[in-house]
Formats: sequence, structure tokens, C-alpha cells
Amino acid sequence: MKETRFIAQNKEKWQESENLLEDSEKDPEKLSNLFTQVIDDLSYSRTYYPNRSVRVYLNKMARAYFSIIYSHHKSRKNTFRNFWLDELPQIVYFSRKPLIISLIIFLVSASIGVFSSIKDPQFTSTILGDKYVAMTQANIEKGDPMAVYKEAHEVEMFWGITYNNLMVAFRTYVFGIFLSIGTIAVLLYNGIMVGCFQFFFIERGLLAESALTIWLHGTLEISSIILAGGAGLTLGSGLLFPGTYSRLQAFQITAIRSLKLMLGISPIFVLAAIIESFLTRYTEIPDVLRLLLILFSAFLIIGYFVVYPWMKARKGFEQPLEEAKLPPNLDETVVIHRIKNNTEILKDSFVFYRKFARKLFPWIAVVTVCMTTAELFSPQARVDFNWLIEPWLAFLTNLYYAMKTPAPIFLAINTLGSSAIIYKVFALLDDEIKNNTDRRSIRWKALLQTVVVVALVYALIYSIGGWGSFLVVLSFTLLLMLIYTQFTENSHIVNGLVRTRALLSDTLGQAIGLQFMLLMMSFSFLVILSAPLLYMNTSILAWNFAESDVWSSGIVRFIEIFLKLFAFNLIIPIFAGSAAYLYFSLREVLTADHLKGAIVMVGRKNAKTMRA
Repeated sequence: MKETRFIAQNKEKWQESENLLEDSEKDPEKLSNLFTQVIDDLSYSRTYYPNRSVRVYLNKMARAYFSIIYSHHKSRKNTFRNFWLDELPQIVYFSRKPLIISLIIFLVSASIGVFSSIKDPQFTSTILGDKYVAMTQANIEKGDPMAVYKEAHEVEMFWGITYNNLMVAFRTYVFGIFLSIGTIAVLLYNGIMVGCFQFFFIERGLLAESALTIWLHGTLEISSIILAGGAGLTLGSGLLFPGTYSRLQAFQITAIRSLKLMLGISPIFVLAAIIESFLTRYTEIPDVLRLLLILFSAFLIIGYFVVYPWMKARKGFEQPLEEAKLPPNLDETVVIHRIKNNTEILKDSFVFYRKFARKLFPWIAVVTVCMTTAELFSPQARVDFNWLIEPWLAFLTNLYYAMKTPAPIFLAINTLGSSAIIYKVFALLDDEIKNNTDRRSIRWKALLQTVVVVALVYALIYSIGGWGSFLVVLSFTLLLMLIYTQFTENSHIVNGLVRTRALLSDTLGQAIGLQFMLLMMSFSFLVILSAPLLYMNTSILAWNFAESDVWSSGIVRFIEIFLKLFAFNLIIPIFAGSAAYLYFSLREVLTADHLKGAIVMVGRKNAKTMRA
């Protein structure tokens, strides 16, 4: 076909494409159709008119279309605003039944607490404890019934309350994995305790004073516990009611959805702790101001978690929940070179983990046995630090046990163990993407670099102490992405840092969001494991082994260390896989190599069709 005829045949379509580019409001379907046609024409012009102006013209138009489509994709999927104004309200709306059930359970259990306190005066002491009841009774006799909120320093009280509130919330949430029964039990206990506590003051004629003081922070705190209960019931519903999905897939959907719900309510606990630590203690504040703050807190909870999701549902949500798009089959394929949001990245990492579980579990078990044996026969022991915020960091490093590294010997042990698991995950992923290059010599270099980076991580923990653990936990995914960048691009550490910085330059928010999702997931998993682990160590093993026997205490110690390290090592593949998939997604954002290649392939196919 001559160039003049080609132009005459398509000029009206090109003019329409230019007009659409200039419009302030663009029809998405029309935009997609015209973009496809422009790409087809560009591919044809590259084949038959490579040095003509028509190719330059079409190439410029295609770039303009690509810029519009990509910017829309990026802003839609990676904005902080979208999560709080559309995605989280949508999750709340779809989880409304578990949330309503959680509210009903809490209210019924609070009523049980009040009724039981009326019938049995000793019931309150049984639930709240004799010591606490005696202390509160003494404060009432002194004329300051709310003195318990004034004893500790504001900052210390804030950290302690925040820690306690989050622990209660996560315990309520993660126990939903036990077919929702655990969540119901925690809601019942907390509801009965609240009912007993409130009735204790009502019985002594202190209804108004106690309500204005307790519910100053309790409005947000109790509401968050109920919301956490709804998240726990949502988590368990995937196992109880899988629908058309397999139980594993249904659990995967509800797990991601409930994690996002927990992420959304976590700031409320912090706000409740601020009010309880810095405001509740001032009981002399006018009652009107305290009542207004209580009403404002109630308005905030009801407005955002009840009214707003209902209004959004009536109007229509901007985008459907990504986790709801999971196909109802087990043979899921992972598209490596594609821009993904955090939900898709996390889902793909689970698909990868499930696919290679038989190769990873034995490897993790062998590595853990080696780490446990080395630690058991080490002359040094892991020692706790005297941290400024000891409860937070002590609990954190007890969960992430391998990061509790106060001695050089454990730095070496943990470095080699973690490096082996991370390297194994990245090597399996490298085989999965069918890299045709000879990777044997490259992998030895990659293994060495992995050891170096992991050693630097544990050295940070060793040099800074507990705060090093805290910093590493918060940036673990970014450090793993640095390792994978070196691994897959065969670069050294300096180039890896530069490359990782370039990948994260415009998408740091997505990486931080993924890190928090992974932290909440791993935190929930380890909290679930810690309760039966503690019970087993203190009860079951004690029944079978005498504490005075050196050999039996050594067995108990070995099992304890093994389970703690095994639990930590089990979560490393999820972090490593997510970091790798994040790398591919960010690389596609930065270079669009896969999209460009797909466009060229489509153009070649259409060019062949037109020639035929």
C-alpha cells in the first residue's frame, strides 16, 4: 500500500484520536480502542515506512496515549487517598455481617457482665481481679474514683496503653483463624469485663463521672475492639464458608481483606491511647467538653465505618476489590512482568510459596536445625536489652526471634541461616521465570552478596541493639529488594543501591504499604504461634521432663529454640517473594519494557495480517 493511500485511509481515525487526547474528559473504552488502532498503524508504518514522517507522527501520538493510560493506572492503584476513601470503606461494607455479629456479641457479653455482677457481688472481683477492685475502692473513698488514670507519666502511659490495645486487637483478630471461635471467645471476655467495670461504678452512684471519664477514650477503644472482632470473623469466614472457591483460596481472600481492615483501624487505637494518656486524667475538665469529645468520637466511628460505606455502596465504588478477582481454581499463573498493586504482589507470593512448598519446607527445616544446634552449643546466650520502651521491643524481638542478636556468635549464625533461605527463594524464582542465561557462576556471586547484605542487617541489630531490630523489621522488604536487585541484575552492592533507589523514587509509598501488610501478616502468624508455644513449653513438656535433669532441660531448650527460629524462617519466603515481585512491578513502572514488547508483538501480528 502506498503511503498516500495509507494516510488517506486512516486520517479520519487519527484526527479522532487527536481530538480525544485534547478532551478534558476521556471515554475509557474509546481511549482503549483508539490506542490499539494507533499502535497497529504505528507497527505497520515501522515495517513499510520506517523513514517517513507518518511513522514519527504515529509514534508521537502513541507515546501520548501511553502516558495517559499509564498515569491513570498508576494513580488509580497506588494512591494513599484511594485506600481510605474507597478501598477500606468497600471492605467495611462487604464485611458488614461479621461486623454486626461482632457488635451483637460484644453487647450481649457486656449485658452478661452487668447481669452477673447484679446476681453475684463477687463476680466483679473474679473478672477484674481483687487487687484492682481494692485499689479502685480505695480511690473512691479518697474522693477521686478515676485516680487510676493519673498515676503514670503521660508518655509512659501512652506507650503502655498503645501496646496493650494493639495486643488485645490483634489477639481478637488472629484468633479468628480457629474457625472464628477464638475471636468470639475474646469478644465475650472483653465484653463481660467492660460490663463488670461499668456496673462497678454504677453500683456506687458514679454513673455520670465514670461514663464521662471511661468513654472519653473508651468510645474509640471499644469500637476498635469490635471492629477487630469483625476482622477476625471475616478471617475465619473463608474457612467456614468458602463458597465456589477452595477453602485455601477463600481463606486467602478473607485474609487479605481482614488484614486491610486491621490496617485501617490501627490508627484509632493510637488516637484512643493519646486521649487516655493525655486527656482522661484531667477529670476536672467541664463535663460539657468531655461529652462533646465523646460525641465527636462516636460521630467519627459511626460516620466513617457505618454511614460512609453505606453511602459509597449506594453511589457505587470506583474500583472492585482486587482480591475478589481471584479465579475459582487452584492452577493460578503468575505474570511476572506486569505492574501490580500490593494485594496482587502478596497473592502472587503465596502462589509461589504454595507451588514450591515441597522444596522450601525441607530446606527451611534443615537450616533451622543447624541454627538451633549452633545456638544450643554456643557458650553465649541471647540477652534482653534495657530499652526505653521495653515492652514494645521485648515483645517484638521475642516474636522475630532471630533478630534478638546481642552477641557476635548469633550474628554469624543468623546471617548464614537467613542468607541460605533467601538465596533458595530467589534461585527458585529465577528458575521459575526461565532465565535462559547460564546462572551458575552468577549465583555464586549472588550468594556471596546475599550473605554480605544480610550480615550488614544483623550487624545493624547488634550495633544499635533493640532499636536496630525495630528499624530492620520496618525496612525488611526494602532490604530484600536490594538483595534481589543484585541477584537478578548481577550487580554489586553499590550499583544495587543506586538501582533500588531509582526503582523506589516515585513508588516508595507502595513499598511502605506492602511492608506494613507483610508485617501485619507475619505479626498475626507469630502471635497465633506464640500462645500454643508458650503453653507447650510450660505445661506439656514439663509433664514429660524433669527440670532437674540436664539432658531433659536441654531437649526442652532445643525444642523451644527450634520452634521460635522455624516460625521466623517460615515467614522469610513470603517477604522475599513479595520483594522480588515488587521489583518486577517497579521495574515495569520505570521502564515499561514488557508493555513495549507486547505492543511490538501485537503490531507485528497485525502487520502480517494486513499483508496477508
